[in-house]
Amino acid sequence: MKLSKGELRYCRSLSQKKVRQAERKFILEGWRALKEVLNSSTKMEMVAVHPRFLQDPDYSRLLSELESRGIPVKEADELQLQQIAETVHAQGVIAVVQQKHDDLERIPLDRASVIVAVDAVSDPGNLGSIIRSSDWFNVDALLLGRGCVELYNEKLVRSTVGSIFHIAIVEGVELPSVLQHLGSKGFSVAGFSGDGKVDYMERQMSRKAVFVFGSEAHGISREVKASVDQIVRIPRYGKAESLNVGVACGIVLAHERAQREQQKGT
Repeated sequence: MKLSKGELRYCRSLSQKKVRQAERKFILEGWRALKEVLNSSTKMEMVAVHPRFLQDPDYSRLLSELESRGIPVKEADELQLQQIAETVHAQGVIAVVQQKHDDLERIPLDRASVIVAVDAVSDPGNLGSIIRSSDWFNVDALLLGRGCVELYNEKLVRSTVGSIFHIAIVEGVELPSVLQHLGSKGFSVAGFSGDGKVDYMERQMSRKAVFVFGSEAHGISREVKASVDQIVRIPRYGKAESLNVGVACGIVLAHERAQREQQKGT
């Protein structure tokens, strides 16, 4: 069955933030991301595929899986896919996917050990890197404070390469009060900034930790800084003016995970 004009209009409308928020759906592009959705609990409403893939044996198993789950698969020509997709090349497939909305109250804090909090990171690529690193190092939850880019922004979704479906992410968090609440639940709260007095390698590891990252332009806000236990830095050895926040998050999480694994073995 071919993609109808009405379905095309609806897919195109999801490029608007207000429509995404009202419908609680978004557009996903590419085969790799599609596979990640299938491996998660996230629900898809429809998939539109270029006809050349419908008879391709390399994609037949995936398409059969979609049909077995009752997800409609529609034919869409090159022009239609170009009108829907944010990128120049949609890889021949797009999907209409339901947004997942995680709630802090449903995250089992008693079993959580590492949480990442993000303060006003507005660049989709940077936040996407943080989400991927958090997924890679098996963080328990990611908290997005006020001023962060919308979670279902097309560029952000694409930059996560599917990790958005694997980790609990809470949007619109009032970080100052939530960080204080986490502190009362036994979490140590470390904010990362270039002017920190403690080297991240020397920070005393705690059983339950929250790591707070801010934007490269403004860092962590004054209000958020007032809610952390200590300000930690990643030391600079070269001449770069700043460290990408996504890279910084990856460095910190890699060190933290290594410490925890070493502790397990002792």
